[in-house]
Amino acid sequence: MEVTALDGRAFGKFVVAGTYFLRKYRGVLDDLNVFPVPDGDTGSNMYLTARAACAEAGKHRGEPLSAVAEAAAHGSLLGARGNSGVIFSQMLRGFAHNVRHRPSVDCLDLALAMREGVGAARAALMKPVEGTILSVASAAAEAAFTLSEHETDVLRLANGIVRAAFDALERTPEQLPVLKEAGVVDSGGAGLVYFLEGILRFLPDAKTRVTAFPRRPARKRLFMLSAIVGGNKFCTEFVLEDATIENHELRDLLAPYGDSLLVIGAAPTLKVHVHTGDPREVQAIAAARGRLTREKVEDMERQHTLLLIDRPSKPFSIVAVVPGEGFAQIVRELGAEAAVVAFDANPSVRELLLAVNSSMADRVYLLANDPNVALAARVVVSIAERETIVIATRDVPSGLAVILELANAGESPPVSEDLLACAARVLVADVFFAGKDSQLGGLALKRGAPAASLGGRVLPAPTISEAVEAAAREMGAAEGGLLTLYYGGAQKERDARQITAKLAENFDGVDVQYYYGGQRASEYVISLER
Repeated sequence: MEVTALDGRAFGKFVVAGTYFLRKYRGVLDDLNVFPVPDGDTGSNMYLTARAACAEAGKHRGEPLSAVAEAAAHGSLLGARGNSGVIFSQMLRGFAHNVRHRPSVDCLDLALAMREGVGAARAALMKPVEGTILSVASAAAEAAFTLSEHETDVLRLANGIVRAAFDALERTPEQLPVLKEAGVVDSGGAGLVYFLEGILRFLPDAKTRVTAFPRRPARKRLFMLSAIVGGNKFCTEFVLEDATIENHELRDLLAPYGDSLLVIGAAPTLKVHVHTGDPREVQAIAAARGRLTREKVEDMERQHTLLLIDRPSKPFSIVAVVPGEGFAQIVRELGAEAAVVAFDANPSVRELLLAVNSSMADRVYLLANDPNVALAARVVVSIAERETIVIATRDVPSGLAVILELANAGESPPVSEDLLACAARVLVADVFFAGKDSQLGGLALKRGAPAASLGGRVLPAPTISEAVEAAAREMGAAEGGLLTLYYGGAQKERDARQITAKLAENFDGVDVQYYYGGQRASEYVISLER
């Protein structure tokens, strides 16, 4: 069926899908990062920026395109991190400005909005550089405009946009010598391509998103001693609230104090990103003209040095206990330094201690991810060589929420209580075959009978598929959110694909995805996030 218009609901889902792909490939993008400085954080910055846009857009589900696009732009403005993240935020802002009075757009209007998004990003930069995310975005927008002259289907237009973006990405090493020297494409441009590809994978004919977290390329091949950070080594970011100065005026004031300067937004809320040798002076100039919030200063020279010897740039490490190899791959990709895999038995104190003591940072967050592991984890605290903070998460999806919260925390991570509160917002259920005749939650289950468990309650069902659906309904999937299935046990990918397709059909307001968890104790672990 031809789709001739993009409305607010579809745009919101597109932002969600693109964000998931950035999360999936954030490690790959970090490893590509050599320009403008080789600090290895482009993937994380773009993902966190898109995640902020996604969170705000989700609050306006079902509203006109103008409202959803404005919310996404505002969220990305406040959550923008790093050069590429700020540029991406500015693209969303330009897009939102173009559609500010529209409930939906056709192919031509979509192309024009993309053009304005690219124009806004270029205008925010004092010295736009080709061979970067700008080149990729420009190629995508121009392809959209050319194709829209004869194409009326938004979905076919999206395919053409992604092809053009990918071709432009492949050309970036010829445009930027530092990329050619390192043998990589531009990391910010690659992030934009992944974001767009995520949208393609979400198209209505393929509601389920198949994901397989990739292995990271070896960092030692990508970071060169000749890649020098320079004197402006502090990546400085902040939001200026209640600003009494206009965007261009603040940019002119800050220009002499560094490079890679971006000042986006409009009074009374401005977002600043700059590489400077004197972050305090930059902050003082801005503070005299408003109220500083969301301040972040990172030493890029230190990050680059750590990357050269493959050490983490965070002031802490994360160790997570997981029940399967699939989960182990996921937690590592999202930022955990080590995963302790516990298939059929809880890990011993010795196994946990070895993982903690092998971590590279002096402070280690140990995520139990199972109530039965918490006691052994607490024993580690008193005997470990490193400061160990146990987060008694109850399951792996809750642990993933904590990892993402820590990734967004910067130099001052939240206290344990806040991390546990974040974990508690994720609803989780298990779907399994009963291992023996038993009484669970007052219900008699025969050996081999399918059932789901949720918050101490047991939901028997005739089939595994129906048990999954019953759990999803009980969790509140009908009210929307992100429903994730992690398959293991005797389940195969085709089973997960069929079940998620059915869930997407039966619960219209929910976004559905599945991953391989590899757990043996259950067929599916299900999480719901709103």
